[in-house]
Amino acid sequence: MKAIIIGAGEVGFHTAKLLTAENNDVVLIDESEEACQRVNEQLDLQTLCGSGASPVLLKDAGISDAELIIAVTNSDEINMLACQIANRYEVETKIARVSNPDYFSDESGLTANDFGIDLLVNPEHLCVEEFIRLLRTPEAREIVEFEDGRIQLASLRIKPNNPFVGKSLAELDANGVISGVRFAAIKRRGSDNVIIPKGDDRLRQGEDVFVIGSTIAIEQLFRLFGIIINTHLARVIIVGASVIGIELARSLESNGTDVKLIETDEKLADLASQTLRRTTVLHGDYLQFQLLEEAGIEEVSGFVSVTGDDENDIMACMTAKEHGAQRVLSLIQQPRYLPLLARIHRLDGAVSRHLTVVSNLLRLIRRGNIVSVASLHEIDAEVIELVAGVNSKIVHKELSSLKAKFPENAFIGAILRRENHIVPHGSTVIQPADRVIVFSMPDAIAVVEDMFAARRV
Repeated sequence: MKAIIIGAGEVGFHTAKLLTAENNDVVLIDESEEACQRVNEQLDLQTLCGSGASPVLLKDAGISDAELIIAVTNSDEINMLACQIANRYEVETKIARVSNPDYFSDESGLTANDFGIDLLVNPEHLCVEEFIRLLRTPEAREIVEFEDGRIQLASLRIKPNNPFVGKSLAELDANGVISGVRFAAIKRRGSDNVIIPKGDDRLRQGEDVFVIGSTIAIEQLFRLFGIIINTHLARVIIVGASVIGIELARSLESNGTDVKLIETDEKLADLASQTLRRTTVLHGDYLQFQLLEEAGIEEVSGFVSVTGDDENDIMACMTAKEHGAQRVLSLIQQPRYLPLLARIHRLDGAVSRHLTVVSNLLRLIRRGNIVSVASLHEIDAEVIELVAGVNSKIVHKELSSLKAKFPENAFIGAILRRENHIVPHGSTVIQPADRVIVFSMPDAIAVVEDMFAARRV
């Protein structure tokens, strides 16, 4: 597939990385020579320096032969114009990152189709959705959804009061505790060691576990672990009157949550107070305990910091946790912080802006037998949704008979056959056209793909 990506920021870079890994022909365009040089040093693809809205540059990039264009610069206007040009060249799929909701609001009278855009990606909206999922699921450090939310991968840290500490997975399975879910991975406490667990592996305090199952089964497991899902969030404090902060506050207040928003910039604070109907907006330093105390930090069920400054957002969460906030979540802008998150024990979870957008982009692009790919925050692993191809190596055989061929550092977590969710076991047989969710370490992905690829007889 020939693909053109406009914007070499974190979203564009990681999307290009994943597409080139699938042997697609990718051209990346960015106005920054420094950004293009970074891409050239790390990825095997063509880069062009200039405006992604330039018809001449797009022609040089091969737009007449492209099947896909992804415009993810920080400029909505450039992204929209690039897709409009691509539409004239009859590019099959055109995706644009558009953050300003005013463009396609009911009042504007415009639609994405007016600009030839097939799929819109709003990073701020995606981050808000992820924050709400994490707020409603106490102790979940990360939640990835598949099949319109019917299937989830959730990670959580095993707490000392978990009733199943010390129990093996085989014991839990025999007792019916994990009958509806599969444990995909365990991250050992205090290390970067990640294992694909077997039946004799035990749940140990402080370890992070990754489980896959239906949304209902995940909720049931959490309840058995002593974790109660928050169907209603009573009180939440948000730091930062950013676009994400405003939209998150608006979403929470519409559901009856008592929301307080703290902003250091007086003009932004005034604007937020005019925009939000039921949210109390406070102006001041969110790192000072006096202001947090005034906001009622000791009584909140959730604290979310989304200023866009990673260091300050993490520090705000640590301060809030120290002074009584039940659950603290941070926005992460820079990828370099992601490997450190698991070591910050006062931080209950985080939302990575670029990984959230990249995962959503890849779900929108069907590439062969791969339906979607999601990169995880705290471990170097991916969750892949694949379609089992006709006559592929994976079909018509019991999974237990494939142990020697299937990679040890990959794990089949769920199978969807039409509308039915199947929890895989050794006797399970995958059929052609089944949609299968696989947890995989990076070095196993190529083998996994090969086993699902359709083959001619």
